Parts: sequence; structure tokens; C-alpha cells
Amino acid sequence: MSPIRLTELAVFRSRTALVVLALTLTIAMVAGLGITVRNAAIRIADASHTSAQLAQIHGDLVSINRERGFVIRAAKESGDRRWESRYRSLGAQLDKRLHDASVLAVSTEVKAAAARANAARQVVAPVEANAFAQIRKGNTTKASQIINDPRYVANADTYKRAVDELLSATWKHVEKQRVAAQAATRWALIGAVVILVVLSIIWYAILQDAQKRGKALAVAQAELLAYRDKLEHRVRERTQALRKARDKAETASKAKSEFLAVMSHEIRTPLNGILGMTKALSTTAVTAEQNEMLEVVEQSGAALLTILNDVLDLSKIEAGEFKLNKAEFSLQDISHASLEMFGNAARAKGLAFDVQSNIALNTKFTGDAARIRQVLNNLLSNAVKFTHEGGIEVLISEETDSAEKTHLCVAVRDTGPGIPLRAQKTIFDRFTQVDSSLSRSHEGTGLGLAICKELIERMDGEIDIKSETGEGSCFRFYVTLEKSEPMQINQKNTNDAVEDKGSAKNTKRALRILVAEDNPTNRMVIKAILSHAKAEVTFVEDGEKAVHIWQTQNFDLVLMDIQMPHMNGVEATQAIRKIEASADMAKTPIVAVTANAMPHQRDEYLAAGMDDHVAKPIEPQLLFAAMKGALKARVANDEGKVQTVNG
Repeated sequence: MSPIRLTELAVFRSRTALVVLALTLTIAMVAGLGITVRNAAIRIADASHTSAQLAQIHGDLVSINRERGFVIRAAKESGDRRWESRYRSLGAQLDKRLHDASVLAVSTEVKAAAARANAARQVVAPVEANAFAQIRKGNTTKASQIINDPRYVANADTYKRAVDELLSATWKHVEKQRVAAQAATRWALIGAVVILVVLSIIWYAILQDAQKRGKALAVAQAELLAYRDKLEHRVRERTQALRKARDKAETASKAKSEFLAVMSHEIRTPLNGILGMTKALSTTAVTAEQNEMLEVVEQSGAALLTILNDVLDLSKIEAGEFKLNKAEFSLQDISHASLEMFGNAARAKGLAFDVQSNIALNTKFTGDAARIRQVLNNLLSNAVKFTHEGGIEVLISEETDSAEKTHLCVAVRDTGPGIPLRAQKTIFDRFTQVDSSLSRSHEGTGLGLAICKELIERMDGEIDIKSETGEGSCFRFYVTLEKSEPMQINQKNTNDAVEDKGSAKNTKRALRILVAEDNPTNRMVIKAILSHAKAEVTFVEDGEKAVHIWQTQNFDLVLMDIQMPHMNGVEATQAIRKIEASADMAKTPIVAVTANAMPHQRDEYLAAGMDDHVAKPIEPQLLFAAMKGALKARVANDEGKVQTVNG
């Protein structure tokens, strides 16, 4: 829009203010004139009403004075004392009417006239009282002399004149108020006329300029509409560009996720062979030098697996695919394996390892146990890695805040070298390490603590550090959880029952396990892991063979790979579940053993009918735990069915 148009709009806005001012003055004038006229009318009406009251008072006073004179004369002539009561009544009426007259108009003149009338009344009243006293004594002659005394007559005349002066002063005051009200009304009308003239001039000027301003506004609005259309066109173009950019970003994000999933699978598969065969080989007869080599290989594989897991966790968090899985767990579920593993590692380095807790083992919480265990493992791993002498202390406690919320608090304290204050400010940032120099003594990506912080904050908790150089470090975190009432279980009887059932089955036959795995290396790893278990293991190379052999033989458990030729693990599981449902068979526990470790993949496998999921590289403890859980679930389901049938 041109500067001229903008100037015209600015002028229009200033003239709009002038219109508002004119309207305000008009409203103020009308309101002020109305209030003034109303007040003047009220004052005139009050004056008229007061005049009427004064006329009434004047008439009453004339009547009262006339009757008083008659009463005094009658009492004097008859000597009857009964006239005294009438006299007193008339005196009281006279005083009241005089007081009413003085109240109607309050001014200096009225007050002075009222004082004079009252003084004259005080002079006459004692004389009249004396005359009535003589009458009460029967001395009418004396009373007549008192009444006819020239001084009394003169004082009575003075009293009458004082009353007339009071009434006259009151009349004058009321008249003065009426005249003042009329004058105020006249001046208000004159002021209103003047203001109307001024406002008429202002309105005339405004109306004269309205047409010009209207044209300027119309032109400005036309240019604004044109400019708006131009802006909308630009917005549409920018929106299309942003939509294309968003589509590209989503495509890139999807490709990134697919790439990470593929790379995770492809890396985990050979890594499973490395770690599995290393552990299997370490159990054989090897020399001390060979055992050290195997430990190096195992540590390197574990470090590579940690990096892989950290990168996947970070990518899931950035892509918004991270989800918390809430389930009931106990303290033992999240801490037993971690404390045992890292406790052994600490004691192997000659470190003391102490655990203190105020939580009962059978206390149940609801939350994401896997994520809490992941944070605990990271803190314990760092403590063992950086502590070379002294010990490590783990403190686990339960706290309740003022809002009755339950918090699980975990602190890991070590006697390591400590962390400088400047490094503590960034230690939870991504790709940040305390010692990032080329001569650092410990390897790592700097992602572990950053991921811990993300996990803890997503569980409505906090993580912090207290450390001094040379004094060790203490990492402490808490998470908000829902607490369940501890179950009172006779653990001994339960264990005995399970052992009895297990021993009864073991006396009949060993555990029969079907393993569907197409990779020869992975088959060797699983065989080596299961060699320590009393089980009959059958291997097949694809899903079709797995379904066929499952139909021809009885198996207690199936370990199912996912990516296999002919029929993948998901399709094979669905086929088995379909056969079980159609034949009303008991469900065979199926555990996914795969290099696909993304959360959405795990959810997909469980939804397809699998009972649990173990990611490669296979941790023997995790595999046995999953197998045990799946078998226990089957036993519970079988018992439930038996009870239902018997019932």
C-alpha cells in the first residue's frame, strides 16, 4: 500500500477520535443538562411544598393564638381552673408549630427570628402561669390584674410580632431558594444551547469530511484486499512447499527407521554368533592365554552391543516411537539380575559391593520395569568401569510425597576418581564424556547417561549427580510408580508344588524344545546355550517345517526366529495358533528369538500370538527367564482349564 494511503488511514483514525469526542461531549451535555434540570425542578418543588407547609403553619398559629386569648379571658372571668389544661395544650401546640416553622428553612435570619420568638415566649409564659396559679387559689381579682397589666399586654404584643417575623423570615428564605433554582435552570438551558451550537459545528465539520474519508477508506480497503490475495497466494505456495518438505522428512524418517531396523538385524545376527560362540568356547578346556583372548572378544562384543542398543534407543526417542510399557513388577524383577551380574564384576576387580534396601521383596509396583532396569544397569556399569579401588554401594528406597505419590529411589555411590564440576553440567548431554581427549582411558559413545535422563524424565522422575574430584560419585534417580498391596503368598508351598509338578514331568521325560532358525551360526549358539539344560532340542530351517514337525510331535516350547525362507516366524506362529484354536488344543508356548529388537516389532510378534520376545545377541539368562515364564503361564492356563471343567 502506498504511503499516501497509509497517511489517509492515519488521518481517518484521528478524525474517528474526533467523532468519539463529539459523541462523548453530547452524552455529557445531555446527562449534565438532565441532572441540572432535574435538581432545579426538585428544588422548585421543595420550595413550593415548603410554602404550602408554611401557609398551614401560619394558619395554625393564628388559630392557636386566638384560642389562647379566649382561654385566658374565660379563665379570668369564670375563675374555673379547668381552663388551665386547655391553656397548657394550646401552649404545647404553639411551641410545636413554631419549631416546625424554624425547621422548614435553615438560615441565619430564620434562626435569629426563632430565637427572638422563643425569648418573647419565655417572657409571657411565666406571667400567664402566675395568673392561672391565682385562679387555682380562687383569687380571680388578682388574676385579672395580672392579665390586664400593661407590661403583660406589651410583652404579649411583642411575642405576636416575633412570631410574625419568624414566619416572614421563613417565607423569604423559601422564596430565595425558589428564585435560585429558577436561575440555575435558566443558566443550564443557556449552557446547553451554547454546547449544542459548538457540537453542531463539530458535527457539521465531521459530516462534511465524511465523504472524503469514506472514499479514502474504500480505496485503502481495495488495496488491502489485493494485498491479502497476494499474501494468501504466497501462503498457499509456502504451504505446498512445507507439505513437500514434510513428506520428504517423513520419507527420510521412515527410511532411517527401516535402515536402523535392517542394520540392527544384520549386526545382531553375526554378533549373536560372536558372543554365543565365545561364551560356549570359554566353557571348554582352553589355556589361560586363550581364555584372556576370549574375554577380550566377549568384552568387545558387549561394548558393540551397548553402542547398538544406545543408538537404537536414541533413534526411537527422536522418532517419537518410544513408549513406556506399564506392568506389575517387584523389586527383585528389576534388581536381582543386575546386582548379581555387576556385583560379581565388582568383586572380580577387588571392589566391595554393598546393597541396602528398605523395600520388601514381595512389594509390587506398576511401571516399566525394563526401562528402570536399563537405567540401573547403565549406572552400575559406569561405577564398575571407573572404580579401581574401594567399593560400590547401592541404596534402594521407597518414598512418599505430600500428594501421596510413591517414588522408587535408587542411588549408586562409588569411590572412583570423581567428576569435575564443569563436566557435571554437561554429563547428561548427548555425545558428552568427562574425558574426551585422545588419551582417554575408557571407551564409549557418551549416549548412556543422556538416554538414562530421557527415560527417567518420561517416567515423571529426575536424575542427578553429586561428585567431587577424588571423592567418588553418587548418581541418584527416582521415578513415580503406582504401588500395589504386597501379596501374602506361601512361597515355600508354591515352590514345592512347582517342583513337584516339574519333578513329576522330569521323571517321565525331558523338556522338548522346537527351534526354528535358518542361520547355521545361530543354531550352533542356541544349541550351545541349551546344552546345559535337560532338554531334547529339535532344529528346523524355516517356518513351514516348524509347523509340520509341530503337528507330528509333541513339544513343550517353541523358539521361533522371524526372518526365515518359505514362511517367516510370524506366519508360522499364526498357523500354529489357528490349528490349536480349531482343534481346541492347549497353547504351546512360543518365544520369539530374533535380531529384530525394535519396540513396534516386539509388539507385532506378541500380537501375532507369541508369548515373549528375546533379542539377539542372546543372553542366556534372558532366554531362560523367557522360557521359564512362558512355561509357567502354560501351567497356569492348564490348571485354570482343569478347574473350569471340574467346576
